[in-house]
Amino acid sequence: MPIRVKLEIRSRHNNVTLIVMALVSTGFISETLDLAIPVSIAEKLNLWPKPSSALSISLETGGGTVESYIIPQAAVVKVITEDRVSREVTVNIIVNPFIDEVLISDALAEELGIQILYPRQGFWKFTDEDKVRKSE
Repeated sequence: MPIRVKLEIRSRHNNVTLIVMALVSTGFISETLDLAIPVSIAEKLNLWPKPSSALSISLETGGGTVESYIIPQAAVVKVITEDRVSREVTVNIIVNPFIDEVLISDALAEELGIQILYPRQGFWKFTDEDKVRKSE
């Protein structure tokens, strides 16, 4: 079972807030704090159609190169669990028309304090605690 967490996304452009399930993807390698979202989520955050602050990018994926766009520092996110909330982190939003769920990059997972323990079984914890958590 992959690791999914409940994530609050708040757009910095218009303060629209969504609660979504997000996949913690160690295969989504990034040097910056990036959150990839499908078009359906971008529409709800009023980030689709493409805003003027968006930059065109090419993404290297397992399925080949994908043309997309990134909106620098477009949102603030935090992980929400039944007993605590992570700190808020400002992220770049990547709108990818070829995905169907929200993806947390490796750099963002680390910044949110998500530590993967057993990825196949879906166990993780926050880096500052001993409590083992199960994927949502």
